[in-house]
Amino acid sequence: MKKIKSPWYGLIWIAIWTAALAWFLGSGRFNERESLGLILVWLVMVGITVYLLVQHTRARPGAIKMQAAPSPDAPALNAACPCGSGKKYKRCCGQTK
Repeated sequence: MKKIKSPWYGLIWIAIWTAALAWFLGSGRFNERESLGLILVWLVMVGITVYLLVQHTRARPGAIKMQAAPSPDAPALNAACPCGSGKKYKRCCGQTK
């Protein structure tokens, strides 16, 4: 199953939990203590969703900056190796085992 990374997905869940809470409270089947428990569960679910949305929006700019900055230590794979062997970097010092 493909994971959806859109922040709108979290807002949809908040709407679903709010509609479910309204239905449960409107049904009249729960006493005051049970209704308070339902409201607390709703607050926790909405709080977690808001926290994840904030983390998602904060992580995006940082991830883009990290990808854009190339590593200054390693040369390009097809460039000549800095050790002076005359081979390409990917065939010499940049080779992974």
